[in-house]
Amino acid sequence: MKQWRFWLGMAISLICLVLVLWNVDFREVLDALRHANYAWLIPASLPFVATIACKVLRWQLLFPDEGKGMRREKLFSALMISYALNTIFPARLGELARAYVIGETEDLSKSLALSTIIVEKILDVLTLLLFLVLLLPLVSLPLWVRRPALIMAPLFLCLFAIILALTYQRQRTLGLVWSVLRRVPRVGGEQLLRSLDSALTGFDALRSVRTNVLLWGWSLAVWVTGALFILFVMYAFHIDVPPSAAVLVLCVTSLGMTVPSSPGYIGVYHWLVASTLSIFNVDRELALSFALALHALTFLPLTLMGIFCMMRENYSLQRLERGALAGSQHEG
Repeated sequence: MKQWRFWLGMAISLICLVLVLWNVDFREVLDALRHANYAWLIPASLPFVATIACKVLRWQLLFPDEGKGMRREKLFSALMISYALNTIFPARLGELARAYVIGETEDLSKSLALSTIIVEKILDVLTLLLFLVLLLPLVSLPLWVRRPALIMAPLFLCLFAIILALTYQRQRTLGLVWSVLRRVPRVGGEQLLRSLDSALTGFDALRSVRTNVLLWGWSLAVWVTGALFILFVMYAFHIDVPPSAAVLVLCVTSLGMTVPSSPGYIGVYHWLVASTLSIFNVDRELALSFALALHALTFLPLTLMGIFCMMRENYSLQRLERGALAGSQHEG
């Protein structure tokens, strides 16, 4: 773990905590938590579970032959473990661990598994940016939301275009890379080429029109159900805002959590939620109470389920950390 990234994340989280807690009446925050209608958590649990199911089904499609030989319970375990590690560790180690776990349990190369996760993340960002575009006629987005979106949109569109190009020009890409690697002594050219070939296999799903349609359909389902979960929690706190507010909270928190932060996104997550609700003139104390509840309701179940899956699959934190950082030791 790079020390500078750890301390940068801690500093950003501390600043966000100060901003979100400054001049807040904590008695009103506790009052809002006390008077919330927690019966709304029963219907909220349905889209919460549906979001996870949609993510598992979408991830399966990204593997060769639409993942027909993949065991969904193993995909689920790897996904939950990644959520737990992303909460426990400050360096988003979870995605590397997810590739490591699914590679071990399903006997796949780590490069292949990691490439499917890269495609998944690009689909997520592009879907969220699409949601922001659809929100433009409904909500006056502040500059601190619009500016990052305007920067991320062309970057991720270009990245997606590059992946598509690599997918359709796979042999030419491999040939070009090999022509460079064979001239460089002692770099393990053949092993690097095998890793690249395995990684490009993870992009093969994008060659099929049918799979592309399914991938985008599941991506929309992932984030629509995520927005419904947030909306139901808003109802629990008697927050009188249009449904577009739930979509905006989802977009801002999901995109905003890419910045370095403390373990569990403490501070950053709460500031993002409270700042987004301020656009809709929600009282600061009510916004903070909602942010505290939403954070707990989102991360606590995922972390506990991730720990359970770690125990079930017989993984320790040390083993996962070593495996995630071990590079290509499980390749092939």
